[in-house]
Amino acid sequence: LHALTMAPQNTTTSSGSSAPSSRPSYTDEQLHNALLNFYGGSSAASETCGHIFGFGNPNHEMSMLQRITATTMLDYESKLNNKTSGNDSDAPLSIPQLLEQASTFHKSHGPILPLQTIIQSKSPCMTLAAEFKRASPSKGDIASHLHAGEQACVYFGAGASVISVLTEERWFKGSLEDLREVRLATTDLANNSRSNNKSLMQQRPAILRKDFITTKYQIAEAAASG
Repeated sequence: LHALTMAPQNTTTSSGSSAPSSRPSYTDEQLHNALLNFYGGSSAASETCGHIFGFGNPNHEMSMLQRITATTMLDYESKLNNKTSGNDSDAPLSIPQLLEQASTFHKSHGPILPLQTIIQSKSPCMTLAAEFKRASPSKGDIASHLHAGEQACVYFGAGASVISVLTEERWFKGSLEDLREVRLATTDLANNSRSNNKSLMQQRPAILRKDFITTKYQIAEAAASG
């Protein structure tokens, strides 16, 4: 898949890494503060959050993972602040609304599968986990054109019992829609396999949202997407 890369991205951050231009950019100070606040603000113990500032190294620069994590925090802060903006068309769903969507989805397509149960069910064999990723900060575009559901079915057919889906939008070009497509497509494939061969009891794979999770809201989003 790495051979399929190469479409340039649009905007360059202060670290030299690319990110799409359709979203706001943040200063290093804003990113630092987002990370610091996550650990409890200025009162947080230095051993807990000293790595954010390189343990006092004046030449320290944030890692790419720190930048993405802080950017995700600020993006969600902005998104959730739309709840009070007075613009109903832009307001995100509340956590109770997302959980209601999740309940409806799971009644129609089956419950979330416990990851530990899926892994233990393969014992003493190994459990194969696959990952759907459109792009990455280090590689750029990997396979941005692929249909998430179709690719997940290829992984499932090859024996994957767990499939993680990158949903981070800026650098990995993922989406919650990718997560939903993977869940629906693999569920349908497993159900069809059982219908066509009564002796084949193939368990659908567990689906994971892979992202920079820092809020309960993101977990509720994942549940609502399958």
